[in-house]
Amino acid sequence: MPEFEDHPLLGGLAGLLAHADPEVRRIALLQAAELVDADDVAVFVHASRDADPGVRLEALRALEGSAAADGVAALLGGLADPDAEVREAAALSLAEIRDPAAGAALVAAFDGAGSPARAAILGALRKLRVAEARAPALAALADPAAETRRQAVGVLAWLRDPAALPALAAALSDGAAEVRRAAAGALSYAGGKAATVLPALLGALADEDWQVREESAETLRKLGHADAAGGLIAALQSDAFWQVRLKAASALGALRAVAAVPALAGALEHPVSNLRKEAAAVLGAIGAADAAPALRAALDDPDVDVRKTAAHALASLRAAQ
Repeated sequence: MPEFEDHPLLGGLAGLLAHADPEVRRIALLQAAELVDADDVAVFVHASRDADPGVRLEALRALEGSAAADGVAALLGGLADPDAEVREAAALSLAEIRDPAAGAALVAAFDGAGSPARAAILGALRKLRVAEARAPALAALADPAAETRRQAVGVLAWLRDPAALPALAAALSDGAAEVRRAAAGALSYAGGKAATVLPALLGALADEDWQVREESAETLRKLGHADAAGGLIAALQSDAFWQVRLKAASALGALRAVAAVPALAGALEHPVSNLRKEAAAVLGAIGAADAAPALRAALDDPDVDVRKTAAHALASLRAAQ
């Protein structure tokens, strides 16, 4: 690369960067990455257009997290590279950008990008939290690619925009389980507007995918809305997966739901010790005196952690009297 012969740090590598052997060029790029500052991207931008995919790959890796305009443009171009590994490197490097100044270029590139590239751009926008990302993320909730829709949910979750809550609640009906799960987790920022998303989250406790149900129960715990108790009690009593039951029990503890005491007492008989332990802890947190008989029975549980938790719960009940 003759254009780098006068570079104060890269002059000695100029011949190697332009060598006929692509492996030599690739290794020279690795050396260059050790020499230049993060904002000195010209050599890597140039190499991102190299004829050899291995060289392009190394160039895009070197641009990881670059917010320089030329670097961002090279990474966006890499999303359309004919080589799958190069495309992946571009996406991973974009995702490491932390400077909001790069947001405008990413948003501008979004509309004209293909589906895999759109997902990568949204992934990069997620942690930048730039307000301009809201519109493309909302539009992307209707994208034909599930990964793009999932990334769009992530962008909206990081923006924490109350106006996006209805769209995220609607995403709980998405055809892809991974999108529904992301939406269930995203709704945890609803806060004072929890009542507006409560019906969707309670409906998601009956989702066909257990991980969506689990995530919904966890979000209901974070929101702490008393009207969720009935749905959580039903999940605790009847869900086929103990992981969902455990999250439901935890949420009921956060609500201090006295109505859940019979269901929690029943959970002390479940074959999975993790759930029995959680049920005992929650009964202690709720502090209802009528939980005492079930907790005393749990003192004979075969699992030592369950026995310890039951003993602590009983001590809490006595202290509250």
